[in-house]
Amino acid sequence: MELHCRNTTAFTPDGRLDEDAMRALFQRFVDANIGVYMCSSPLEGFTLSVEEIARVYELGVEVCKGKVFVGANGPERHTALDTIEICRLGVEAGVDHVNIYGPPAWHVARPNDAEYFQYFARIFEVIDYPVALAPNTAIGYSPSAGVVAQLCNEFPQVVTVNFAGQSDDIFFINLKDALAREVETYVTVAGSLNLFAMGATGLTAVEANFIPRTFRRYMDCWERGDLAEAGAIYADIKRFVQLVGERNPNWGHRWVKMAMAAFKLPGWAGGMREPHLLPDDAEVQRFATGALALHIPEIDEMGSAAGLI
Repeated sequence: MELHCRNTTAFTPDGRLDEDAMRALFQRFVDANIGVYMCSSPLEGFTLSVEEIARVYELGVEVCKGKVFVGANGPERHTALDTIEICRLGVEAGVDHVNIYGPPAWHVARPNDAEYFQYFARIFEVIDYPVALAPNTAIGYSPSAGVVAQLCNEFPQVVTVNFAGQSDDIFFINLKDALAREVETYVTVAGSLNLFAMGATGLTAVEANFIPRTFRRYMDCWERGDLAEAGAIYADIKRFVQLVGERNPNWGHRWVKMAMAAFKLPGWAGGMREPHLLPDDAEVQRFATGALALHIPEIDEMGSAAGLI
């Protein structure tokens, strides 16, 4: 089964894009047989200039193209015209397809179904290229399954729907019921065992930035029918998700850079780009202690390599 990860962005200590570290981070995905969505908005992609986004796309295609899936995941934009500009960067770089969020709900500007549909219809007048729709609740709302299915049915550019933030499996069920053609569906970790059984194509997980091989083992176990081992790995992954989410909600997206700093992953020295700040050394150590306490083999291996064990 396919597995995709929205990547983090590496910076140099003086705040520039760290191209060598980006190549090394992309290579980690290749080595683990994991596809990548580049310039993810939640992971500092929104701090990048248009020129930097284009360069990240070029680097990702250079390292990943033809080995694993490589997609463009530009920061969300409020208007169709701005989104078209970002999509074109991915098209020009030669990505496999572009991922598009709906218009964000800034302040009180939450779109209704008609506005959501029109937003994408305007984009698809210009972008005739394979596209993934991302009905992600992180942008402030979840569109109805019906309007997402309508876009899939009317526009052949839509090849994938990437789920994020839906609290249960009913959105997935309603979407599948309303689809008039085959469209790939990528779900998040929560409830993924059930959703795989209902026909989900694969998984999308930002946590694979840190433990890519653990996620790959989870998917491989499911695919070969080893449900007991898949369930055990799923439990390990959920324990990690709980560590960086429910137990420490103030970490937010910062946990990825904390992981890089604690375990000395490529680009760790650059920290975060303003306006966000990497938590202090004590908090980074608290992350490392909590991660190692999970006794996930991949984390233990990285801990040994970084001199933490």
